[in-house]
Amino acid sequence: MNFLEKNFYGKQGLFLIVFAGITFVLAGGAYSIILYVNGATRVAEQEAIEANEISPIYVDYYRDPSEYVDGASYIAMGNYAQDFPMPQNVQVLQGLTTHEVNGYMLNHIVGGMEVGCEYCHNINNFAADEWGDAEAEANKWRARQHLLMVQDLNQNWLSMLPDLTENKQPSGAQITCAVCHNGQAQFNTYQENVSFVPDDFVLDLGPEVVYSVEEQGILNVNGRNDIGLESTQHNQVVMYHMNSAMNVGCTHCHNSRYFPSYEVPAKYYAMQMLQMTQYINNEWGHTLGGNAPSCWMCHQEYVIPPGSAQGVEVVPEPINSESTYDLPEIFQMEPGDMDALGDYADDMAPMDDMDMDEEEDTSTEMGMNTN
Repeated sequence: MNFLEKNFYGKQGLFLIVFAGITFVLAGGAYSIILYVNGATRVAEQEAIEANEISPIYVDYYRDPSEYVDGASYIAMGNYAQDFPMPQNVQVLQGLTTHEVNGYMLNHIVGGMEVGCEYCHNINNFAADEWGDAEAEANKWRARQHLLMVQDLNQNWLSMLPDLTENKQPSGAQITCAVCHNGQAQFNTYQENVSFVPDDFVLDLGPEVVYSVEEQGILNVNGRNDIGLESTQHNQVVMYHMNSAMNVGCTHCHNSRYFPSYEVPAKYYAMQMLQMTQYINNEWGHTLGGNAPSCWMCHQEYVIPPGSAQGVEVVPEPINSESTYDLPEIFQMEPGDMDALGDYADDMAPMDDMDMDEEEDTSTEMGMNTN
């Protein structure tokens, strides 16, 4: 009998000691693993937030506005909100209070583009349309145009999605700044280095091009004798572009046994969005800085574009898909063309009954153009 057997009541006692030791080691190891997994989960959740993946406003997107707006701008906005509960010189976001407009500016424009207030505004007089900074003035003009475009697309295109087919209903996501900008003031509209897609490829979006469910269009190539190989190849390149833009396969939109059919509901949506892309190019292309719109411009490898607003409840009424606002078309003008305002010139004044140029202290007498 060795020492252990002698002092631990024989072999049975030794077995129990060894068993208890192994159990303790295994239990301790299991507990450590649980702690590690729990900690890793918490870290992953925090990283998800920090990686802009969680937001009460956006789909698959988030930016903290405080990272891009400095203290002076916050003070300026606060002073204005205190002095003017209803903002001055509003052209698009009509009917909103100053507090509501400030919230939209911070969450949608600052967050959507990663820019500060001075990108579009003179923070000493937010209402000014001209203050000697040509670049910022042009940015402000373009921002107004794009807000009108957002209203147009939400109201006249996304609002049509529920009626396209009885077999699919839309998510309710809305277009807002981050859909296209995705955290960049200047952005590319086409993805680079896409397999089977030529580097110089662009969608054919001319007004004469037909994208249609009812008519024979540019993408309808099956069983036709009036088209050649070039048209068929173009069809395939467009399909590859759409596949890559949304990170989906053919069956997302097609019955693989008969591609011309429309029994897959998403095909109706795809055709509607192609028509909308064509519309953007032809009606709003002058505001895109020479870029042409594409599927990838918004989708960026997601079916629902990242940066979409989650629903109408987080988008101001004047620009969401339930909007009934009919804004004047006078803003289809070139930057700095103030004479084109005509009878609207009085509405564009920096402040009511005040001449800001004669004020030495503008800290409490600010107007704010909140688009």
